[in-house]
Amino acid sequence: MNADRKPSNEDRNEAAPESQPLMARLSNANLSATERRLTEHLLSLAEYDLATLTAADLATRSGSSRATIDRLARKFGFAGQRELRHALLRGSRAMKARVDEIESTPPTITSSDGPAEIAFKVFNNASVRALKFAELLSRSSALEHLVDAVLAARSIQIFGAGSSAVVGLDMHQRLLRLGLPIGFAQDSHTQMAQAALMRPGDLGIAISYSGLTRSTVLAAQTAQAKGAKIAGIVAKPQSLLGELCDIHILTPPGVGLFGTDAVMTRILQMMFNEVLFHCVAMRDQRLLENVRAVDEALNAEKLRNKFVAKEKTN
Repeated sequence: MNADRKPSNEDRNEAAPESQPLMARLSNANLSATERRLTEHLLSLAEYDLATLTAADLATRSGSSRATIDRLARKFGFAGQRELRHALLRGSRAMKARVDEIESTPPTITSSDGPAEIAFKVFNNASVRALKFAELLSRSSALEHLVDAVLAARSIQIFGAGSSAVVGLDMHQRLLRLGLPIGFAQDSHTQMAQAALMRPGDLGIAISYSGLTRSTVLAAQTAQAKGAKIAGIVAKPQSLLGELCDIHILTPPGVGLFGTDAVMTRILQMMFNEVLFHCVAMRDQRLLENVRAVDEALNAEKLRNKFVAKEKTN
């Protein structure tokens, strides 16, 4: 399609004002694969990115051409990508300041910041991205599909390396309390062995910041070749892991704070573990009983507080 063509009647119909919010219209629209990847990236962006990214930056980060971005904007009735981004910014529930305020004061840490200011900026960054993650989940059926897959799985194996292994261990400990047939090994060779033994009816959950970690991608590919369903929890819309997954959970990317993107993503993914735990637990009362039984056993194992014991004897 010519990037300079005028919107067709079909485009105008789709872009006509609706009672449905723009974010929902973008999520539910009938789009090409390229437009869908671009839309996923736009919806995952933090507010300061939406406000400050140039057209060239957006094209580079989303893996799309500027013509594709402009065409998508016109499809929804906007003059260009800038107007589309600002409309998304105004419609975001995570929005905490006006567009011009964000543009003039990007959330960066400087050498003049004191400890309190740095703490505020780090926690503000985390809270905004957490709200953005909640928005992404609310506009997608991926979470519901993952909950269904977890409950239906014959067995579950978690794959992840490096920092993502920390998230995998946390997910394993949380879901194990529900009595689910779940396994996780921090050693990549053991993960590959577990993947090779999977069968149809099994579920593999692969966790990766980049979606390009070799051991994690290979384990997911091996499990999928054996007939298992694969769910991926990644931070990059375009990645090897994201492309092969049957269920795709995307954590929102972010910039502005030096060196924090991978750390913030890991925090979001561990928060997602808690979301998944509660979603699964609420489906079946028997699972909650398992949690209570595990908690009782763990509490009985704890050492008594010597101060409390001493106070009782006095």
